[in-house]
Amino acid sequence: MDFDSLSYTTVFAACGGFALLLGLLAGLGERRERRRRNLDRVSTVPWGFLSALFMMMAIILFATAAKAWFLPAV
Repeated sequence: MDFDSLSYTTVFAACGGFALLLGLLAGLGERRERRRRNLDRVSTVPWGFLSALFMMMAIILFATAAKAWFLPAV
């Protein structure tokens, strides 16, 4: 595959999809941490922060991809 032929829209959409996947996985990690049986086993990973960060990144990347998609070609 020739990566030089990819448009900005495709790159932003693919990165947004990856950020969305990471955000969903971090959300599952947060849910797992909140529903743990042993309350003394606290996780050192800030799952809530990571989930919010990746979701915001996904929204920004998808919005940028949409803007590039609807922008007239120069």
